[in-house]
Amino acid sequence: MERTDVFRIIHKYIPPDSPTYPLYVIHCMLVAQRAVEIGQRLGLAAERVAFLEEAAMLHDIGIVATDTPSLFCTGTLPYLMHTVEGAKLLEAEGLPLHARVAERHANVTKADILERTLPLPARDMTCETVEEEIISFADCFYSKVPDNLWHEKSLTEIRRSFGRYGARKQVIIEEWIERFYAKSD
Repeated sequence: MERTDVFRIIHKYIPPDSPTYPLYVIHCMLVAQRAVEIGQRLGLAAERVAFLEEAAMLHDIGIVATDTPSLFCTGTLPYLMHTVEGAKLLEAEGLPLHARVAERHANVTKADILERTLPLPARDMTCETVEEEIISFADCFYSKVPDNLWHEKSLTEIRRSFGRYGARKQVIIEEWIERFYAKSD
């Protein structure tokens, strides 16, 4: 498998001298590290682990299109749209599998979108592959917010966060904890 130069793509959309850059890179590196550890612990093939690392580094690239002052992003879209916009950017880069991770890492159903009137296209954007699930799970542990950038959320914090989104999300996080969380994490 040919490796993707993730930093070429990141630099194309988030200049290294921008205030967004360290927030983005640190967050994604933490997510990638956890995703790689999970993939290795599960015994995934080396190429799948390499994909986890790449896709985790790119999963939030769509933030550049959002209006998120806390991340110094001056786009026009609501933050949640970073999933869809990230998928568009990665598709344009010729990375359809990475694009799927970007779009699906929030793991929302069409019903979630309609019931909660989320600012997303009304379609299912749920994790379908183990790689998508691993990155979505790893992402739960870290924030991009400057004051919490290095803080690793506890399982209690993650469960509380997922609990706000209903029973389906609670079931999913419990399944992911069972499958992906190691006591040594």
